[in-house]
Amino acid sequence: MDDRALQALFKLALEPEWEARFEPNSYGIRPGRSCHDAMEAIFNAIVQKSKYVLDADIAKCFDRIDHEALLRKLNTFPTIRRQVRAWGNNL
Repeated sequence: MDDRALQALFKLALEPEWEARFEPNSYGIRPGRSCHDAMEAIFNAIVQKSKYVLDADIAKCFDRIDHEALLRKLNTFPTIRRQVRAWGNNL
């Protein structure tokens, strides 16, 4: 329970900055956005003119992400970085 509370606190601290950095056409696991929003955006983009679609299987890509590179990209306070690293080591 303590871990979940701490994770929620970190999310509140980090989410506003990262939400401001994300592309406006990004929908995956974003607050206030759903797969239906993504489908609507796709429809609106292709209704006027045909587009190319890329279908990719990314199921295993998250298993191979370089966690150290992510921590460097996080570029936050050392305390937060240490805690995020500890959570990653417990996976």
